[in-house]
Amino acid sequence: METRRSTTVFQILLVGSSCYMGACGETNSPPAAAKDPCDNPDAAISCCFTNAPASLTSVLTMGNRHTPGEPLRIFGTLLRADGKTPYAGVLLYAYQTGHTGHYTRKGNETGVQKWHGQLHGWARSDRLGRYEIRSVRPAPYPSRTMPAHIHAAIQEPGGQAPYYISDFVFADDPLITAQYLTALPEVGGSGVVMVRRTKAGSWVGQRDIILKN
Repeated sequence: METRRSTTVFQILLVGSSCYMGACGETNSPPAAAKDPCDNPDAAISCCFTNAPASLTSVLTMGNRHTPGEPLRIFGTLLRADGKTPYAGVLLYAYQTGHTGHYTRKGNETGVQKWHGQLHGWARSDRLGRYEIRSVRPAPYPSRTMPAHIHAAIQEPGGQAPYYISDFVFADDPLITAQYLTALPEVGGSGVVMVRRTKAGSWVGQRDIILKN
């Protein structure tokens, strides 16, 4: 009889110990924090727009006057698929490397911007379809496997699915090859921007972009 009683007590202790360690249900342990689906280098393209400010102008600014590198300004018009009609109210998102070819961070980025780095921003085309990017000229990746570039994504009005357009690249970049150009997406043209250096030492270029709709 004593043996059976001891065994029963031991079993009760085991069950109590298991419940204490959280094995009896989720109520005994804190819930796991939900993972942000946008905190991923391969996150859905919609994540590019999740952190966009509610109020935007047609000027997309990446960095500030203290950001290392040569100042860059690109301007142009977003056009509908007919290639003629200015497209107002289009969201433009862009991100890029800095002057060393790396996606540097401030440390307070969230979502997919953790992976895109501090040089990112948004703009909304004005009533004439105009946009402008103000940044520093990016450098190629240290591996020099592709030209220096600015990535860009588009969100048209009306809840349409967002999409990437061809990267902004620079006509004077020796890393632009025929192989690179043939691998470009169909939307937005080649993305090759003719840039010129101003007397002040900054770079200026123009790119008009034909969109899907």
